[in-house]
Amino acid sequence: MKESNTATSIQTHLYQLIIPADILSSFEIESVVENNEELLIVLVEKETLVPRALKGKESCLDGYLNAVTLQHFSVIGKKCYLQLKRRRWKEKGQKEGKSVHNEYQFTAAGTMATQAFGAFLKRNSLIAIPSTLVR
Repeated sequence: MKESNTATSIQTHLYQLIIPADILSSFEIESVVENNEELLIVLVEKETLVPRALKGKESCLDGYLNAVTLQHFSVIGKKCYLQLKRRRWKEKGQKEGKSVHNEYQFTAAGTMATQAFGAFLKRNSLIAIPSTLVR
């Protein structure tokens, strides 16, 4: 059993209930956007996660890759999406050097859904549902 009783621990606990742990370990929540039907949680890659190719070298941020939006489990009856903004890095001092970035495998194969949601959809699509049109 896990119990939270301070404002910070409650907030962290709620994030962990909604966002997959593997994503939260590499990304921080930047913003939340909500309308009547959808919830979008925008996450940005942690600044401390310098790619392996630049470990031991002096590096600097070089902008962001195009954001990726993943569908996740519904929250409070609304479609939920996680938008991931990954950072680009380059070796410090290079004006037109090759940018590098971290690679992640957060999606279910062949989908733009989180792994857990993709597995849920796949598992439920294998259940035979009787058709009212078949006699």
